[in-house]
Amino acid sequence: MIAIDSQIWIYYFDPNAIANTSVQKWFEGILANEQIMLSTIIPLEVSHNLYAVPKLDKISTEKLILKWVTQENITFVPVDTDIMLIALELLKSNRSKGVGGRDCLILASMLSKDVETIVTNDKNLLRITSLLRIDPVFDPPLILNKGKEFDESKFASLKR
Repeated sequence: MIAIDSQIWIYYFDPNAIANTSVQKWFEGILANEQIMLSTIIPLEVSHNLYAVPKLDKISTEKLILKWVTQENITFVPVDTDIMLIALELLKSNRSKGVGGRDCLILASMLSKDVETIVTNDKNLLRITSLLRIDPVFDPPLILNKGKEFDESKFASLKR
């Protein structure tokens, strides 16, 4: 099972996003073959952003979101008291590294399901060495195995 961060979904669904093509390419075969964990905060963040895209009407966006979140290979982790308490602990130890509250909810959800892989373009999440991290914005995707340090200067040079 893998977790896919909100921004990757936004790049995937937004045809105007600069990273749309590379993320679409990475997703080929993933959506049908991989079990995907979603914290309930993710569809809300994605919807928030997609509703602001001028070329996407709200009705089509709503249908798209509903189709996405009802796929069989999607496992939802609701934000409950236990997840919130784990997220608060994660926030306490990671805030100084730039990891915010929403990201901590995603990380807490991952911990609750023993998910060790995150797909993200967030440099703060890419710094978490206890996870396998994949950034599909790049071609080929940037893959950071567990324990491998994130080199932000290298990351900046990979940007298009």
